[in-house]
Amino acid sequence: MENYQIDNLDRGILDALMENARTAYAELAKQFGVSPGTIHVRVEKMKQAGIITGRPY
Repeated sequence: MENYQIDNLDRGILDALMENARTAYAELAKQFGVSPGTIHVRVEKMKQAGIITGRPY
């Protein structure tokens, strides 16, 4: 997925996950006033775009 446009919600999700990558989607959803499904979709799109990457342990 190229040319993914990051909006304010995406930026907020990224900031929250950089603070604590283990934050539950339900908690993020409550923080941003959206559904957990919305958070899930946004995170998955950012993963596909290479904006969010996993870190092997």
